[in-house]
Amino acid sequence: MIARLLSRLSASIAVVEKIALMFLILAIFCFVLMNVVLRVFGVTIAWADEVAVYSMILSGFLGASLMLRARIDPAVLLLHAIAPPAVVQVLRSIVSFIAAVFGISLIYMSWLWFNPMALAVADFDIFTFEGTTFNFVYTDSTPVMGLPLFYFYLIIPVFAIAVTVHAITNLAEDLGLVKRPGGLARSLQAEGYEG
Repeated sequence: MIARLLSRLSASIAVVEKIALMFLILAIFCFVLMNVVLRVFGVTIAWADEVAVYSMILSGFLGASLMLRARIDPAVLLLHAIAPPAVVQVLRSIVSFIAAVFGISLIYMSWLWFNPMALAVADFDIFTFEGTTFNFVYTDSTPVMGLPLFYFYLIIPVFAIAVTVHAITNLAEDLGLVKRPGGLARSLQAEGYEG
């Protein structure tokens, strides 16, 4: 029951990630192309480059999470080719477990980094929070647009949660607790690779 709910949650997260990734890639394309065309006429829009850079960073995190779920992340497949299927299954389970531990660790580190409890103790006063913790995560800003970097930093805990859900779902599938769906994961897999 829990494994099925987790599988549905993972599929929902993957759909949202896929849509967001498409928009981010479109943004990169549009802003880079716009700046290239405008530079022909001697006009440079610095904020467009910055938007393209941050879009690329965000898309990297989303893409990595999707690749983990679809099992098309970089892997050493030579061992999979020569090992018996039972050993391959154990190897996949180990990788899924390690990915889940990584995701949980990243959630914990994000909690420490953003430190919401200390922010609440400071009555959500950023300057009091900074003075007591020496943590400037909420006041860093982008160099050109001056936007709070905090919003871009949020991709890290989002990534951590998504990776954790995807890895635990993959582990549940590896252990036979839930059947691997054929929808999104198959559409993301590279041609010729059976995950």
